[in-house]
Amino acid sequence: MNIRLSRVAVLSQLMRVPLPPLVTPRVLGVDDFALYGGTYGTLLVDATTRLPLTFWEGRDAEQLGPWLREHPGVGVACRDGSLTYRQGITAGAPEAVQVSDRFHL
Repeated sequence: MNIRLSRVAVLSQLMRVPLPPLVTPRVLGVDDFALYGGTYGTLLVDATTRLPLTFWEGRDAEQLGPWLREHPGVGVACRDGSLTYRQGITAGAPEAVQVSDRFHL
């Protein structure tokens, strides 16, 4: 089709795609991504199936902790070295083992 799209246009369209029904994973992946110009988002992924679960604008523990409390059952949380995500996982799923995935090592 040879259509040129900006990175922002592609992300905007991807964010409109409906996500599959949410099933709380045993192994959760948590990562941030840059949306545009200093604006970041948080993406939660089922680390076993590699399917996205949810995402939101921002990267803070105040959103991650409540999400984990509303979806009990996460046993392992793969994350980067961020203090923010560590605090959110500790607050929302204190029994979960926190590991760094191989991408962040």
